Amino acid sequence: MTRTVTKRKAEPAPARRPKAAVLVAEELRREIVAGRLKPGDKLHPENVLQNEFAISRPTLREALRLLESESLIAITRGKHGGARVTSIDLGAVASQVGVFLQIEGATLPDVWLARTIIEPPAAGLLAESRNQAALAELEANIAAAKEASQRDLIRYADLSAEFSMLITRHGGNKTIHLFASLIYDIIRRQHEHVTERTLADARVDTLRRENIRSREKAVELMRSGTPAEAESFWRGHLQRMRDLVLRAYEGPMTIDVLKQPHGKLRPVGKVKRRPRPLQSSRTGPAVPV
Repeated sequence: MTRTVTKRKAEPAPARRPKAAVLVAEELRREIVAGRLKPGDKLHPENVLQNEFAISRPTLREALRLLESESLIAITRGKHGGARVTSIDLGAVASQVGVFLQIEGATLPDVWLARTIIEPPAAGLLAESRNQAALAELEANIAAAKEASQRDLIRYADLSAEFSMLITRHGGNKTIHLFASLIYDIIRRQHEHVTERTLADARVDTLRRENIRSREKAVELMRSGTPAEAESFWRGHLQRMRDLVLRAYEGPMTIDVLKQPHGKLRPVGKVKRRPRPLQSSRTGPAVPV
């Protein structure tokens, strides 16, 4: 007589319980995010926290290190030291994002594509709200850029990058502005890089003036046009600028957040501009200068 052996299904392994330090960090993080612990507040002394969570000193210190690595707290040593809640440093987060993108081999075309996705909707939102204070700030930026274009071209480059940040900041969508902020430093560096490499070329002055006129037109549409018009115009401006900028480079264009963007710049005179379509308005500058 043959016996039939029924195979028993293997039972799933029980879920691993998170480490005590991770659980403690989660609880303290929740207190910070909920606003019950605010920037500047000092956490209880270590012995109090140990008793509160019923954990050892090494476990507590591991939990605090996790929060410190996230820039949620700062730890100081000494008689009056301890752990204190900090304001999140967006610049530090952006720096990490830039390093990550460089490790991943992100390129300038990659960053420019992100810009053309992120910024135009913010321009449309600003046109919808018609925030007069925001529009006045954009106009002040343009006025400062006009002056800098005659005296300090690196300052001009920074103002050009800042113009985009003002659009996303005042668009009213915090998520859009956060995404824009994370790539802002990469954009600013590239504006400075191209400007530095074209300082001696007088022909670039014309391109700067065209760029300023485009920004003036954008503000005009945000003030009196429809949201769709403002969004479409700014998308077109960024796309034209992207195409012309990227044609100014030779070779790979992997971003470099530590020094300068990779890729050799062509002389401005060798950058051919596309024929202007009959139905199109003025094209953007050949470089973001």
